[in-house]
Amino acid sequence: MKHEDYFPLKVAEQRAWAVRYKANLPTYATLYGYTEQEVTLLKAYCDAIISGIDAAELAKAAAKQKNKDKNKAIKDNMDLLRPEIKIQKASTVYTPGIGAALGIVGSEISFDPAEVKTKVSLSKAPNGVEIKFTLEHTEGGFIYSKRGSETEFTFFKHVTHPHAVDTRPNLAGTASEERNYYVYLALNDEEIGKRSDIASILY
Repeated sequence: MKHEDYFPLKVAEQRAWAVRYKANLPTYATLYGYTEQEVTLLKAYCDAIISGIDAAELAKAAAKQKNKDKNKAIKDNMDLLRPEIKIQKASTVYTPGIGAALGIVGSEISFDPAEVKTKVSLSKAPNGVEIKFTLEHTEGGFIYSKRGSETEFTFFKHVTHPHAVDTRPNLAGTASEERNYYVYLALNDEEIGKRSDIASILY
């Protein structure tokens, strides 16, 4: 009968394995005929494993904190810079050349109401099917669905945010059914652009 390798795959379990091996080895050292020097060497191998794992975990924690510090520094200081930049751009001495030199002019947004199209993603939520889509600089979307034995898509909901949950029970009380959704983006409460690709999920 084959067994999996005794050395675990998960890092936390690898550390625990090294700690256990190192702690219990002296108990059986005489039985195996190990000298004190050989036991010390084997324990040193375990120490190296433990130290390597601990160093990596410390570095990971430090990097995570550094990343948080970075994001906070960016947010806090941009919150201070934005009001001053707003004053600069409203000044009578402001010119497009100054804006370009200071990098305070955003890129133009390419937006064609006739061609805009969203991307839809589905996932199972505790209370239904979660529907998410990209806004693409619009004001919401019109969601259409086809469930189970239905043969045509019908209007489900108009939302002013890129998220909705379909909490309707399965048709005919079935244990599971295929659900299909597509979305048209909305501007001024009207459908615009092209229909999204159909997204499907078994719920």
